[in-house]
Amino acid sequence: MILQDKPEDPDAEARVNAVRGLVSVCETLTLASHNPNPEDEICLYLLIKNEVMQTLFKALDDYSVDNRGDVGSWVREAAMDGLERCTYILCRRDSAGSMKTPYVEQPVKLPDKDVVTQDALYPLLDTNIGTNLVGGIAKQAVEKMDKLRDTAAKTLQRILYNQQYSITSLPHREMLQDIIPCDTNLRWGVSLFS
Repeated sequence: MILQDKPEDPDAEARVNAVRGLVSVCETLTLASHNPNPEDEICLYLLIKNEVMQTLFKALDDYSVDNRGDVGSWVREAAMDGLERCTYILCRRDSAGSMKTPYVEQPVKLPDKDVVTQDALYPLLDTNIGTNLVGGIAKQAVEKMDKLRDTAAKTLQRILYNQQYSITSLPHREMLQDIIPCDTNLRWGVSLFS
C-alpha cells in the first residue's frame, strides 16, 4: 500500500484523508467481520498487521513543507491516531484468541507472503510491531512543534495505560511509564516540561 504515488505532489489534505480512510476501512471491516471462512478473517488481520501498519509507519516520515508550513505534520498526526486505532484492532483480535488457522483444510496462500499452514501461529501485535509503534510515536514526541509533541505523548499515554486492551508487546514498558506518567495534566506540548 502506498499513500501517494507522487511524493512531490503537495496535496497534504489528500494524504491525511488517505490515512484516515485506510483506518476507517480497517475498523469497519473488522467490526462487521463475521465471516464463516477463517481464511478470509486471517487474511484481513494479517493485511492490517503487515500492510496497513507499515503504511502508517511510513506516514510518520512525511515531512512535506509548502507555503502553509509543515503540512507533513498533519499526515504524521493522522498516522499516530491511525496507529493507535489499528493497535486496538489487533489487540481486540489477539484477546479473542490466537491467530491459529482453525480447521483449514488447505494451506492459505497470502499475496506475496509465505504459505500459512494449519499449525502456524501468528501473534498479531508482536514485539516488532510494538517496537516500531513506540519508536515511531516517541520520535514525534520530541519534534519541534508543540502540538505534535503533545499529541504523540498523549497517544503513547493512552496506549500505555489502556484499560480495555493489554498491549504486552511494548518494549521497556516500565521505563516508558516512568517517562510518561498516567496524569491527566500531561503538558508535553510545553517545551520546558517535555
